[in-house]
Amino acid sequence: MNRIFPLMLVFLSACYSTPEIDGFDAASWEHSKLTCKDNRLSHAELLVSQQEKLLGEGQAEIKTLLGQPTEHELYNRNQKFFYYSLIADDDCIAKRLSVRFDALDRVKEIRIIQ
Repeated sequence: MNRIFPLMLVFLSACYSTPEIDGFDAASWEHSKLTCKDNRLSHAELLVSQQEKLLGEGQAEIKTLLGQPTEHELYNRNQKFFYYSLIADDDCIAKRLSVRFDALDRVKEIRIIQ
C-alpha cells in the first residue's frame, strides 16, 4: 500500500502537461511586473497567434502555462473566463488577455481585450 500511493501521485501529476508555444517564455511572463516598460503584450500576441495549440486544453494546463489569472468570471451556460492583465503601449492603456472555457473545461477562445 505504501508503494502504491507515490506511484499514483506520479501518474496523476503526469495527466497535466504544459502546452508548448513556440517562442513563449513562461518565466518572463510569470515575472513581469506589469509596468509600462515591462509588459506582457508581446507574449499575449504570441499566444493569440498560436491559439490552435491551446484550444481544447483545460484550466489546469492554462494555469501551469500562465499562472493564476488576475481575475476570473463564471458566465452563463457554465462558461468561464480567465483574465490576465496586460499593459498595452507607451500610454499605459490597460488591456487584458481573455481565455474562454466551455462547460467541459476546454479552451474555446483566446483574445486580447480592453
